[in-house]
Amino acid sequence: MTDAQRQEETDDTIVVECELEATPEKVWRALTVPEFVATWLDVPAADKVTADTTGPAYRIIEALPFSRVRYAWNDATVSEPETVVTFDLEAQPDGGTWFRLTHSVETARPIASPANSNSPPLMRAAA
Repeated sequence: MTDAQRQEETDDTIVVECELEATPEKVWRALTVPEFVATWLDVPAADKVTADTTGPAYRIIEALPFSRVRYAWNDATVSEPETVVTFDLEAQPDGGTWFRLTHSVETARPIASPANSNSPPLMRAAA
């Protein structure tokens, strides 16, 4: 991180911004490859959580390559058991990445199934 770091907290939202010396592609991998996330953020993916796991876990709910990743952040030890963490990435002219983390109590919405799910339509007989 550089000295150009800013953190703001508003109501139930925390925002941290800074410039990272790594490329957006490298930061993207750190946020999307489970082994790297476990190392960088010290948190397991939600599908790796076991009954004896304490503390937070995450699952990716949105991913726009090299620009945005959103997690549903789960932590049974706090009052808001599921929150949303958004990582916005922007390439910088020097090869680094402008990094913005927003953690809010917004509830994670499940990803909707596609309209053309190829499921047969549900029909009822006329009465």
